[in-house]
Amino acid sequence: MDKLDVFDEVMHKAHQGGGKEKVDMQHNLKKLTARERILSILDKGSFIEVGGLIKKNGSGVIAGHGTINGRLVYIYAEDYTVDGATFNRFAAEKICNIMDKAAQCGAPIIKVFDSIGGNISQGVELLSSYGKVLRKTSKLNGVVPQIAIVAGPCNGIMAANATLSDFVVVIEGLSELSVNTNDSLRVAESNYIDNKLFNSEKSIKSGNANFVAKTEEEALNITRKILEFIPSNSLEMAPLSCEDNSLNDKKDNLNKAAIDETFNGELVVNTIADEGSTLEVNKNLESAIKTYLIKLNGLTVGVMANGNEKSKLDRKLSTKVCRFVRICDSFNIPILSIVDTLGFEANLEEEINGVASDVGTMIYALSDSTVPKVSLVIGEAYGAGYLSLASKDAAFDVGLAWPTAKIALTNPKNQIKNKYIEEIINAENKEAKEAELIKEHINEYADPYLAAEVGLIDSIIKPSETKQMVFAMLDMLQSKRELSYPKKHGKNLL
Repeated sequence: MDKLDVFDEVMHKAHQGGGKEKVDMQHNLKKLTARERILSILDKGSFIEVGGLIKKNGSGVIAGHGTINGRLVYIYAEDYTVDGATFNRFAAEKICNIMDKAAQCGAPIIKVFDSIGGNISQGVELLSSYGKVLRKTSKLNGVVPQIAIVAGPCNGIMAANATLSDFVVVIEGLSELSVNTNDSLRVAESNYIDNKLFNSEKSIKSGNANFVAKTEEEALNITRKILEFIPSNSLEMAPLSCEDNSLNDKKDNLNKAAIDETFNGELVVNTIADEGSTLEVNKNLESAIKTYLIKLNGLTVGVMANGNEKSKLDRKLSTKVCRFVRICDSFNIPILSIVDTLGFEANLEEEINGVASDVGTMIYALSDSTVPKVSLVIGEAYGAGYLSLASKDAAFDVGLAWPTAKIALTNPKNQIKNKYIEEIINAENKEAKEAELIKEHINEYADPYLAAEVGLIDSIIKPSETKQMVFAMLDMLQSKRELSYPKKHGKNLL
């Protein structure tokens, strides 16, 4: 056997992972192998493996680089067919090497998790390996995009690695995500802990995951889709797509919705976004504010919009909003806030749980971010709700409003009821009288033209002009510069 024959045999064996039997077992579990996942997500023929023969490919992870739509990306995937992809120091070396290369080249990192955990036979040495990976992951946070796909078990310290990523994708029926293993929890609780506690649904509702896919193929497609909206690193702008400057056939629907008072944030997003360019982030988490990545005439925009039903804000929204704003700010993605909210929930439980701190954190996140920011008030915006999500003075560069906007210091309905309380009490039909007085006097307290007169709003626009006006403002703000005060860091946003 000559050297080329030996080469072919060695490489063939390495590409078989744990061997045909283990590969077949993986397929019987309705799961792709690590190599199949990598080849499926990257452009055909672009994958270059790095360190493929380390420990004769027994490190439990496949790593390398390739392209997605022609853009360089680095990728590593845990190989379950090799000893269940148990984490060890060789795997740590391969992962750290890939992260170093991604930092040097300014390219995104994709991570695919599918492992039974760490190799405990390595003892305390394993803590060093975990620490090296976590440190590099943390250092690269906000430098290059990191996307995690949880395609199987992801328990223990590697769960922290996954959630340190900018985006986490889980898969129904396959994903498990927890810091403590099932065995640890059984001991702690002295009860059997079912895997369903860590599944994809729980992960996304807890905020551990940003997207949930029904199949592995969908998870890989979501990952490719994310990369259409974000730049390769923090020094670049998000990629531009083909401009959509055609008149939107649906734009007149916004005028009609405004007249009929049937508008909501989701309708506005779907109307102004370029065709097929809407990606909702954290879809199943706290729908009072929905977060999207969209294309606006080819420009990537991060959008926060109040959901279908007009609901009050609560403290749980703070983490969702702050994380989204932080990602947009890290990767130079301008922000649009579409506001129609009754403000923050007023109850004793929320106050005891620290809603004031969460309101402050939300305002800080937006105020501290330096990307272009435009607010658009389409409905109600009172007090803390206005200041958190729409205020030019607190955070935004430009404030816009529809003629349907209602902006006030506090809920004007309460002010009107207090002022005309005697008339309401003495009326034969109290509810009808209250509604009549509110309708008659509401504009005295919340007219958007009053807000424009004192400079709270820059422009009041027709609903049908929303796309053109928002794009014009964001385009104008692309070259803005902000004075930064010297500081190490600000309020923790996580």
